[in-house]
Amino acid sequence: MTLGKHIRALRNAQGLSQPELASLANIEQSYLSKLENDKSLPSNDIFRQLLSALALSLNDFLADLDNHYLNNNLKQIPDIEHWLLKNEQKNANHQRRYLYSASFLIVFAVTCFYAGFSKMIFSDVMYQYESSGVVLPDEPNNIFANWRRLLDRTQPDHHTAIAKKELEIEKRKDEKIYLSNEDIGEQFIQQVEGGRRFYRFDKKKLVPQQINGWLQIIGVLLFSAGIMGFVLERKLSK
Repeated sequence: MTLGKHIRALRNAQGLSQPELASLANIEQSYLSKLENDKSLPSNDIFRQLLSALALSLNDFLADLDNHYLNNNLKQIPDIEHWLLKNEQKNANHQRRYLYSASFLIVFAVTCFYAGFSKMIFSDVMYQYESSGVVLPDEPNNIFANWRRLLDRTQPDHHTAIAKKELEIEKRKDEKIYLSNEDIGEQFIQQVEGGRRFYRFDKKKLVPQQINGWLQIIGVLLFSAGIMGFVLERKLSK
């Protein structure tokens, strides 16, 4: 749509005749007729008077006009030229933020994938500790392994005492396994109800962490989104 046709359409939409709009804009009807027939281009002052007569802002007036047409035909009007420059700057800022966002997605995606692939944050190696049972307050930590040494073998009925103690130890056995993703030493003690548990290091164990797989999947998805962002930006900017 040309400037003249646009002025005529806006005038008709507001139910104004040519003489009425010309009067409101403080211009001659003949001059308005030339403008509407694209036989003349208004000066910046006349353009402002038309906007005031139509009670429209510059943004509202130019909203339905093609940017290509504005750049090629109406840049001679200073207000329109300034509006175009301002919009170009705004678009350039949007484009810059868009590209920064796409770049951040790619960097974050690579970081996620590497973290999941290398297992640097969530290691598959776990340290397994074992406890045979609850150690009573007055017992040594290694009671379940060395209880025989604590018995007095000089007593006449020591065989009976050993059998009785063995049965007691077997009943008290309640093996627990504690897995840690970091090495906390050869042994440690954990206070529990009725006493304490003495944990001794047993072995290293591989326990696959699902989160590492998810990090790799998220990395691939975000990387694809970042690349697609660059592709779409290039197509839209043409």
